[in-house]
Amino acid sequence: MAGTLEWISSAVLEYRITLMLVLAATVMVYFMTRKRYKFPPGPRGLPLLGNILAIQDKSLYRMLVQLEKKYGPVITLDLGPIRCVFLNNVEVIQEAFVGKSVDFAGRPQTFSALAFSEGGKDIAFSDYGPTWQLHRKLALRALKYYMKGERFQDTIAEVMEFVTVEMGKETGSFDIYNYFNLAIFNIISKICFNEKFSSDNEEFLRVCEGLDTFSTDAGNGFLEDVFPPLRIYPTAKFRKFMKINDEVLDFIYKRINAHRETFSADTQRDFTDAMLIAQKEAEEEEDPELLAQITNTHLGQTVADVFGAGLDTSRQTLYWTALYLAAYPEVQAKLHAEVDSVLGERRVPMLSERHMLPYTNAVLYESMRRGTVAPLSLPHSTTCDTTVAGYEIPKGTMVMANIYAIHHDPRHWKEPEVFNPERFLDDSGRFASNCESWMPFSVGKRACMAESLAKPELHVLLASFMRSFEIRLPDGVTPDLEPEGSFSRMPNRYQVVIKKRFA
Repeated sequence: MAGTLEWISSAVLEYRITLMLVLAATVMVYFMTRKRYKFPPGPRGLPLLGNILAIQDKSLYRMLVQLEKKYGPVITLDLGPIRCVFLNNVEVIQEAFVGKSVDFAGRPQTFSALAFSEGGKDIAFSDYGPTWQLHRKLALRALKYYMKGERFQDTIAEVMEFVTVEMGKETGSFDIYNYFNLAIFNIISKICFNEKFSSDNEEFLRVCEGLDTFSTDAGNGFLEDVFPPLRIYPTAKFRKFMKINDEVLDFIYKRINAHRETFSADTQRDFTDAMLIAQKEAEEEEDPELLAQITNTHLGQTVADVFGAGLDTSRQTLYWTALYLAAYPEVQAKLHAEVDSVLGERRVPMLSERHMLPYTNAVLYESMRRGTVAPLSLPHSTTCDTTVAGYEIPKGTMVMANIYAIHHDPRHWKEPEVFNPERFLDDSGRFASNCESWMPFSVGKRACMAESLAKPELHVLLASFMRSFEIRLPDGVTPDLEPEGSFSRMPNRYQVVIKKRFA
C-alpha cells in the first residue's frame, strides 16, 4: 500500500522548496479576499494568527453559540491563514448544504486530511469530484446489497446473542462502553470483512483505543494545517495521530490482502468483496481513467471509511443513550414496557418491527440530539464563488455547520437542555420526526453515508439491550451529562450496574 509516511516524506520535500512562496502568497490572498468579498462578520484576529489563539483548548461549538448573539448565525473566524465560515442555525445550513448543495460539497484539502487519507484517496476527506462520486456510489450500493434480505438481521442477532451473554457475566459496577464497542465493532466487521472478534482480541482493543484517542484528543485540529513550517517538523500531537492512523490502516489492508487470496468474482461475501469486484470490473473494461480512480489505495481508503463511519459514532451514541437511561429511570421504565410488549419471549426484534417500537426510536433520536456526538461535523469547502444569508463566500473557503447549536436552538426545541423523548412522539404515541433541526448525520451531498446503516442498527441494538438488562448508576453517583470536547463530544467514562431481566 502507499503508506501515509511515504506520502508525508514527499510532501515535506515539496514544502521545503516552496514554503516561503506559499507564506507570501497566503498573506497576499488573505488581505485581497478580505477587501474584495463581503464576508460574514466575526471577531477581529491577530495578523497571520487570526483567531487561532482564542479557540485553542476551547469548546468551539459553545463559543460559537455565544458569538452568534453578537454577529448573527453566519460567522467568520480566521484559523491562522485559513478563513472558516461557521453556520449556526438550521435556516442557513439548509440554504447552503441543501439549497446550494454542489456549491458547498467540497472538502478542504488540508495537510492533515491529505496525510490521513494517503493523499485524498478516501470518501470522507476527498474533494468533490468524479472519484468521490464513484466511491460514494460504490459504497452505498454495497451497503444496500448487504442490508437487503436477512443478512443484516442475522448479523445483529448473532452479535447480540454473543455480547449479552458476555455482559451478563458482570457482577459489580463496570464500564458498559466496552460491550458497546464489542457489539458495534463486530457488526461492522461482519459487514466489511465477514469476521468476528472476541472481547480480548488485541487488534480489536488497539483499534478501539486508537479511535477513542482521535475522539478525545484531536481538539480543534492540528497546527500543521495552519502553520506550514510545522509540516517539516511536525508536533508530537500530529506524530501520535499519524501513528494511530497507520495502525488502523494496517488493520484494514491486512484484511483486504487476505480477501484477495480467496477472492472469487462470483461470490460477494462482504463489503470488501464488493469493492474488489468493482476493481476487477474496471480492470476488465481497460479504462485508464476509471482504473486511476479505483487503485488499491482508493479501495483501502473506502473500506476504512465505511468501517470507521459504521463504528465510531454508533458506539458513542449508544454510550450516551445508556447514560441517559441510567440518569432517567422513568424513561428506561417506559422503554422496558414497550420492548416487553412487542417482543414477548424474544430478545432481539426484527428489523421489520421498528415501527412497532416508537418510544425506543424516540429515545435514540433524543439521545442523538441532546448528546450530539459530532458537534461541528466535518468541514466543507466551497466549490465555486457562492453566497449564504446574503454574504459572499469565495471558492475554496472552509465552511462548518454547528450541529450542537442546531440541536439546542430554543426556537425549535422546547427546553433544549432537558432530555425528553416524548418530543419525537405525536399525541397518539406514534413516532413523528419531522423537525428539520435534527441532523446528527448532517444534510446534503456530504451527509454521512452510514446513516442508512446506523439507524436500524442502533434501534435493534438498544431494544435488545433493554429487553435483557436494567441499567443504573452505582449508588451515590451523579451523572455527568455535560462533558466537553470539540471534534467529538462523548460522555466521560462512567460505570454502571446491571440487573438481568430474565434468567
